[in-house]
Amino acid sequence: MIPALPYSKLVEKHILECIQGGIGIRQMIASMQHLQDAPKSLSTMYKIYGSFIEMERAKINGAVGKKVIDQALDGDFKSQELFLRSKGGWSPTQTNIEVEQETDPELDESATDTLMSLLGYNTDAPEEETTCSCEEDNCRCS
Repeated sequence: MIPALPYSKLVEKHILECIQGGIGIRQMIASMQHLQDAPKSLSTMYKIYGSFIEMERAKINGAVGKKVIDQALDGDFKSQELFLRSKGGWSPTQTNIEVEQETDPELDESATDTLMSLLGYNTDAPEEETTCSCEEDNCRCS
């Protein structure tokens, strides 16, 4: 039976430095293999140092979160947006950018006019004069 690894203050110190440096768990494990009693697997690492890892991460998350909230409350737009996205459930679904352009009313065409023109109906053509003549109940127009 293989004896369990003992808790090591040197390993703990290395873990603390890695967490404060933003190093991921797998890289952390690989970088400590030169230390005596260093865990070789993720499960062993969490079994021995899991509560310490979570406590340190919570401290950092709390410190950063406090700074973001303080900046958001002071009016910093980026911090406000970050907070609302992560904690407020807010998500911008669409950004509409409206640009006002001056158009010449003589050249402005409605969608209907454009479609009618494409279909071969020229709505701007002068209407032909129609003449009708009626004899009794029979009318003819030309």
